[in-house]
Amino acid sequence: MSTPYQLAFTLHGHAADVRNLCAPSPDIPLLLSASRDGSAIVWGPSSKSKEWDVKLRVEGPEKRFVSCVGMTRWNGQAYLLLGSQSGILSSYILPSPDTAPPSIDSPLEEPQHTLVEHRQNLCCLDTSKAGSIATGSWDKSVIVWKDFKKALTIQSHDQAIWAVKFVGEDRLLTASADKKIILHSLDIASGRSTPLQTYTGHSEPVRGLSLKPDGTGFWSCANDGNINIYSFDQPSPKKTLSGHTSFVYSISAFPDGSGAISSGEDGTLRVWSETELLQTIPHTSNSLWSSAIVSSGLSSPYIASSSSDSTIRFFTKEERLMASAEERAEWDKEVSGRQLDKSQVGDVKQSDLPGIEALGREGKKDGQVIMIKNNGVVEAYQWSQPTSTWQQIGQVVDAIGQGRKQLYEGQEYDYVFDVDVSEGMPPLKLPYNVAENPWIAAQRFLNKHELPATYCEQVVEFIQKNTAGVTLGQGGGGGNDYVDPFTGGSRYTGATSSNAGPSYGGGDPFTGSGAYSSSPAPPPQSQRSNGILPVKTYLSFKQMNINAAKVKIAQLNDEIKSSNPDLAITDNEEKILNEIYALLSSPAVSLPSPETRDSKERYDSEVFLGLLMKWPEDKRFPLIDLSRCLAALSPLFGKTPSAPKALIQACGLDAPWSPGKSRETNTLLSLRGLANLFVTANGRQTISRPDTVESILRVLRGVEWSNWGTRKVVVATIALNYSILAVNNTFPSQLAEKLLDLIIHVLNNEKEDLETIYRASVALGNLLVSPLSGSLKVGEITNCKSIITKLASEKGEKRLKDLSKEIEGLGV
Repeated sequence: MSTPYQLAFTLHGHAADVRNLCAPSPDIPLLLSASRDGSAIVWGPSSKSKEWDVKLRVEGPEKRFVSCVGMTRWNGQAYLLLGSQSGILSSYILPSPDTAPPSIDSPLEEPQHTLVEHRQNLCCLDTSKAGSIATGSWDKSVIVWKDFKKALTIQSHDQAIWAVKFVGEDRLLTASADKKIILHSLDIASGRSTPLQTYTGHSEPVRGLSLKPDGTGFWSCANDGNINIYSFDQPSPKKTLSGHTSFVYSISAFPDGSGAISSGEDGTLRVWSETELLQTIPHTSNSLWSSAIVSSGLSSPYIASSSSDSTIRFFTKEERLMASAEERAEWDKEVSGRQLDKSQVGDVKQSDLPGIEALGREGKKDGQVIMIKNNGVVEAYQWSQPTSTWQQIGQVVDAIGQGRKQLYEGQEYDYVFDVDVSEGMPPLKLPYNVAENPWIAAQRFLNKHELPATYCEQVVEFIQKNTAGVTLGQGGGGGNDYVDPFTGGSRYTGATSSNAGPSYGGGDPFTGSGAYSSSPAPPPQSQRSNGILPVKTYLSFKQMNINAAKVKIAQLNDEIKSSNPDLAITDNEEKILNEIYALLSSPAVSLPSPETRDSKERYDSEVFLGLLMKWPEDKRFPLIDLSRCLAALSPLFGKTPSAPKALIQACGLDAPWSPGKSRETNTLLSLRGLANLFVTANGRQTISRPDTVESILRVLRGVEWSNWGTRKVVVATIALNYSILAVNNTFPSQLAEKLLDLIIHVLNNEKEDLETIYRASVALGNLLVSPLSGSLKVGEITNCKSIITKLASEKGEKRLKDLSKEIEGLGV
């Protein structure tokens, strides 16, 4: 490689990790970026300097984490595409490249299309020349869109989709966390796809794809740290390139076929030919989420990287485009001052390291890293093949190895913390690897347990405080310094234990607001030492996306108007819906207290439920979702006697089970709505009426367990919430046996999902310490104990084993 890439300029426009870059055309100087700050930016050359300007900045429709960006053309107009954490695909009119930068006070553009189909993070997208769009999601599905309408769905992978790439108009590559890459043929007209070839060769989740310009194959990258090159007609890679020392997130092939660039968790941007590593460009941050090859208007393109430090950096081989010598020297100084933890360079004892004389020997290949001991400081150097020199890339902190990995849900982690979210609630598992970005670990934890996203920063601070060598330059505190991120308590049940219990602030345990509780802090509970029973915090499913539901309801109403006008939303129903939207969009501090009996809400819940029931089954899911949210936040909805029955009938749970997407989606949302009714005092009164309890337990027990699918954890949650009523002596005593029967049904049938097993086990424990325990049959209790003991032994999860021992010790 004749001339190495050097820093050209840096772009600062985002406030958080820049997760994705997209250069829509190899011939047009244009770059799109997506960030976890909830925004996407269109960048283009400035008329005033060699740096680039913001041409357009937009926010996702729900103002949440934007995962990916792209561009398409439709009816002659260019559109910016955004994929978001909540699964929404949205579009915005794209300005021309020579557009002047918007003024600071310019209003943000509203989306032209908002497409709600994916159920989880929409993390990747691609577009074809003819305007088709492909999106991939953590929900394991790929959707192909035509004219901003869903054309077909592909469900060929077992785990999350991480990359999609069109091959012409009628073929599509998909890559997944299941370690596979699949080539599909597409028949958009008929809505069908056919898998043509499955490619193997990666040992970890596949994260990125890029086509070879000659059309003969493609590049891929993965968490195994490797770059693979494939021919379309061969299932195995024809070449595997190694050099990255951690996950590789992004791969982009040069348009001239000379090679590719890649970026990853080791904090490097790397340049490759088809046979070897040509250049390694270290950065000042660990996570380089994305890379792109961007037209510079000259013979040699820019290469760009995006990072967890919210920055986009451009590099060039064109001398006239390079940053000044002073700027490049400052950049090299920043890189050399970077502090690396041992996870990035390996475990080495200082006594085994050579001195500075090791820098006199040539490196073996570009990117090779060595550590030396210089005046008591461990320094890391990287060999640069283009310049034939060792370049300092940082100082190493905490160069002593740490303990063994811990298993959680079949995967290895450096740490698995037990987090007390609030008093009386079961501890939640927070897994973390020291090599991963703490923001991603925090977001994963919050998403899994449906906790407010506003606490992401607090969880990150908790991770950094309680792990060694993760906060670069600080080292780590021991287990005795553990501080729970939600309660401030010191409960760590990993390597050490603490007698300090969680604190209680008298308000909502997640937001700190007093809006969710009107009662003072409770007196100390007379719990068994080192136990969690009884659990007294109702579990719910509160996260919502009101804007998305609003858009979807309007879209479906337009369809109903054209097919069955009598079922369309009336003026009165629209007024009630607007009142509901306003209520659910309110900040936490202005929501009614869940303990109030008269909340003075203005909407008519019976009219709303009537609308829900009159809409066709395949179109009512956004209305059911509004019901789910109202169940958790609206005392008026909780006071509505018909609410539980309406939720059951809305998904057809009172009829024999038949599989189908509409029924499965409606059932999931309805069950979550039933679980949420326990949040308000009115809801608890409604859902604990004997006839309602008997009806709910009957329908839950009547469905074949295998038909529940992903909804089974909600069934266990409803059982757990009912068990809390039993602890509080507000559950109908004559139905205690039926509740126990449902719990036994869950424990007898569920063998895989730990969360379902754990929640059902807590429900049993609650029932056994409740005032109703004396009415239960001793034989069934003994049987339950043995089931839980067996499950705990098989699964080996600490919190389940601890709970099993506590239940076994109950004298019932």
